[in-house]
Amino acid sequence: MADVPETRTPTASSACVACGAPRLSPAVCAECGELFDFPEDPFTLLGLTRSWSLDSAALEERYAELTRAVREKSAPRGDLGERVGQAVTALDAARRRLSDPVERAQYLLISYGGAEREKPLRKREFQSEVMEFEQAATNARQESDPARVTSVVLEAEEKLASAIMAAGQSFTRLERSLVEEVGSAADALAEARFWRRKVDELREVLGH
Repeated sequence: MADVPETRTPTASSACVACGAPRLSPAVCAECGELFDFPEDPFTLLGLTRSWSLDSAALEERYAELTRAVREKSAPRGDLGERVGQAVTALDAARRRLSDPVERAQYLLISYGGAEREKPLRKREFQSEVMEFEQAATNARQESDPARVTSVVLEAEEKLASAIMAAGQSFTRLERSLVEEVGSAADALAEARFWRRKVDELREVLGH
């Protein structure tokens, strides 16, 4: 069985070269506000372990701590210029990506060497399931029945939650070195993206 990529995400440096304080993120020193390179990896940027089982409270706490350092310690420094705005943008983007389970799944899938799919390859019943759903959604829209549209939205949301849960289970197994789970994760992510689109489309019909 092949090895999977390392799931821990070490910071680029354990101490700030400017003040010597420990760095929570390789991008910014929370102590003195010194800014460094901004890694593209959102886990690395925020100094968090690369894992599906990301603690949302820990994510928000780290994001708040780093953005506060940028605004209160980096921004007042005239030598950092436009890099302050770049840091805020990078931190915001990393937080959004990791807090969204579908976006987090997409990033993890690619980091494990997987590729996104438009639809699942391993779930044969998916196509018939989609056809039944589309027919129910079409009927609800044509009849202009808000109650039926709401019912269809709830069904799509349940399927979205189920697909996200399946993706999470696959990534959890991946973190235990089961490389064959990449395909299962790709299928689950494809399902999640499909049901998210349906939820968004039908919510527009309801005017939400």
